[in-house]
Amino acid sequence: MTGAVWATMDGRPRHSMAELAAADLPTAPGVYGLYRGVDRVYVGKAASLRDRVWKNHSGRGASMGSSALRRNVAEHLGIASAADIKTRRYRPTEEDARRVREWLKGCDVAWIECADHQAAKDLERDMKAAHKPPLTRQ
Repeated sequence: MTGAVWATMDGRPRHSMAELAAADLPTAPGVYGLYRGVDRVYVGKAASLRDRVWKNHSGRGASMGSSALRRNVAEHLGIASAADIKTRRYRPTEEDARRVREWLKGCDVAWIECADHQAAKDLERDMKAAHKPPLTRQ
């Protein structure tokens, strides 16, 4: 049972990552969920949903330093471990970044706006306790 915290997210409108534009996302704090088909694959929090989802996760460059999601997708795809990318023992190539972007384009994102960043942290914690998607770490 994944509980009421996930029922709210699951019921939110989903936006294709392939078609997402910065203007689609609010600048408010909140929690976002990434879905691949019907499967929940990631949950994260943000002080600004636009900054986190658009600037960090939809990045166009090879750097993955500011995106745990992109590092975890790279590991999922067998490119390198998320830890090796984070500590720069492995530096993703443009081809690696392209593969991660293509995988993310097959996902949808939904979000819940929160009153402040602490509320987003609390909601993310509760969602992880109820169900931790496979690409969500810690």
